[in-house]
Amino acid sequence: MGSPCTFAEVLHLAQTECETALSEFLGTKVCFAPEECAEHQADELLTVVGQFAQMEEVSRAIIVGVYGDLQGYLVMLLPPEDAERLAAYMLDGETNPEIQESALAEIGNLTTARLLMGISKGIKLNGEALPTPPTTQVDFSGALLQSLTALLLSQGQMRVMHSVWRLKVELPEGETSGTAHFFLPL
Repeated sequence: MGSPCTFAEVLHLAQTECETALSEFLGTKVCFAPEECAEHQADELLTVVGQFAQMEEVSRAIIVGVYGDLQGYLVMLLPPEDAERLAAYMLDGETNPEIQESALAEIGNLTTARLLMGISKGIKLNGEALPTPPTTQVDFSGALLQSLTALLLSQGQMRVMHSVWRLKVELPEGETSGTAHFFLPL
């Protein structure tokens, strides 16, 4: 059993896991790349995430918790029209909102599971790190991220590793994109 990877190698493993799984699941080219990763005080997070999110923009959010030996949250933010196009593509044109929500939730679940798999491989985690059932909602990006920051603080989390990921999915009618914020309390 080798030594743990460098931080850059851990991010690369997580990226490869996510891109491969999402590409296979969706049947199209997917890019899920880390843009930034840093350790922050929990009370700084809202300011930090504001650099990467249009705080007054309405987004469809996919929120997945993480429990086990690693704990945290993944929040994927998609423009509502991109989320709708992605769900319709996945469901061969299905427009039932409940079914579309379920399809989007599965993207969040798969992404979180594969992020955790890549991170676990990189840090040689012997225990479990598992995703919670995903939830979806539509709200202002800033309100969603502010709520998560408040939750982390209420849980007594003072330092948090925050990584920002850019999602791009090639669809026949054009590219969809979004941003994911992955929070791991330290």
